[in-house]
Amino acid sequence: MPLRMTGLASGMDTESMIQELMKAQRMKSTKIENKITKLEWTQEKWKSLNSKIYSFYTGVLSKARMESSYLTKKATSSNEGIVEVDAKFTAPEGTHTIKVNSKASSQFVTGGEVQLTGEKAGQKVTYNTLLKNLGFGTTSEVNITVGTESFKFQMDESKTIGDFVETLQEAGLNVSFDTTYQRFFISSKETGLQNKFMISSTGGDLDKLGLGTINGDTIVNGEEESGTKIGANGLTVVSASDAEIIYNGATLTSSSNTLSVNGLSITVKGVTDKGNNVIDPSDDEVINININNDTQAVYDMITDFIKSYNELLKEVNTGYYADSSRGYDPLTDEQRKAMSDEEVEKWENKIKDSLLRRDNNLYSVMNAMKAHMSQKVAVNNKGYSLVDFGVAAVDYSEKGILHINGDEDDTLVAIKENDLMKALTEDPETVMKVFTELAGDLYKTMTEQMESTSLRSALSFYNDKLMSKTLKQYKEDLSDMENKLIGIENRYYRQFAAMETALSQMNAQSSSMASLLGLNTQK
Repeated sequence: MPLRMTGLASGMDTESMIQELMKAQRMKSTKIENKITKLEWTQEKWKSLNSKIYSFYTGVLSKARMESSYLTKKATSSNEGIVEVDAKFTAPEGTHTIKVNSKASSQFVTGGEVQLTGEKAGQKVTYNTLLKNLGFGTTSEVNITVGTESFKFQMDESKTIGDFVETLQEAGLNVSFDTTYQRFFISSKETGLQNKFMISSTGGDLDKLGLGTINGDTIVNGEEESGTKIGANGLTVVSASDAEIIYNGATLTSSSNTLSVNGLSITVKGVTDKGNNVIDPSDDEVINININNDTQAVYDMITDFIKSYNELLKEVNTGYYADSSRGYDPLTDEQRKAMSDEEVEKWENKIKDSLLRRDNNLYSVMNAMKAHMSQKVAVNNKGYSLVDFGVAAVDYSEKGILHINGDEDDTLVAIKENDLMKALTEDPETVMKVFTELAGDLYKTMTEQMESTSLRSALSFYNDKLMSKTLKQYKEDLSDMENKLIGIENRYYRQFAAMETALSQMNAQSSSMASLLGLNTQK
């Protein structure tokens, strides 16, 4: 900004005069700035609300329109300590029987104690211990098979206990060398026979690692004791096993303790036959699984849908029916300085709260919600609405907020009979058809409302493209106006400068005239 010396000839505060003149001119740019501020606030408000509407659309509304949401089943086990069951909507109702012969388990190997030989005898074995100090030759090769995958470990003078552990880990096994107990602990990462492993050596000297030859669930030259294989050097192997159940008379196996069958997810936690060395209440216990419609789950889903609907509608109503903020404009810097922070916040909130007042896009969403949720649905030639299930608006001032009769959390209807639960118990199919159609129609309308157009992007319920375009234009207008104001201000300075120049010349002429007149008088 150039340094200007003003008012030297006239003695007037021309700087202040120009600034006052510019205040009137700057009102034009202030109006544009206010438009920009309000539009940016409106964008923020719509972005937040759009996120909530979209969340409702993809969440509870989408769920409420699906028949599968109303066909939930509840499974109860007569012995959850042995079998837990979850039921999908496809599970047939009634009583199912299950016996468990075995659980799926991993293969476990506990090695014998590893000892150093020669001059290092008696010292502790660590991960850094060289295998040659355990008596291995350079020609030994360890073969490891996990499932269908094979791996090899070549012994040489540089290899250590840690190198052997790393190879077993790369093969997909859980393995560690316990330096306290001086032995290996090895197990398969997954349960089931398909994940059992074998370890053997071409040199036949794995006993130096406290292991010996492990052939899946057996030990070469070992013996069995209570289901556990024991090697001559103290090596023990617990075999891998599959889960085996008898479901409604059919024998089923799985490498996992969770089996999916006939719409049921069965988790095996124990066995029903004492012959498998598992302590149970009785031999060959039969576990009964009862499958029924889960009325409470359906009721909870519907109430969650209605409550989410109410929360969204309340916010939409608040925005659309907001009080006018006529006479309120965004504050200038000078106005902010003259007000407290609390006063500024109240002033701006007054404007922000009214930004969506009578918004056409908001009205479309609000109208769709109210219209679809109040319509009738024909089931077996009879019309049903939400009122028939005890779901209705009970207070006109709430502008469409729904209440569920018998809802203990709702003081307006808490003492009324729970018609929705009664309908779900007595005629769940009709409830399903009515709610799925109402929710489906609303879902369809909202899908259409957020289709991409020249004014809005896909998945948007407001004209975001139009807002961005308008905001860009406002900013261009403001830039043009600022340049124009600079020109006007420079013109004012030139005009006042011309006046100062004229006054300076006049003063000079007056001085010259006075000087001449003074000389003549002296003569």
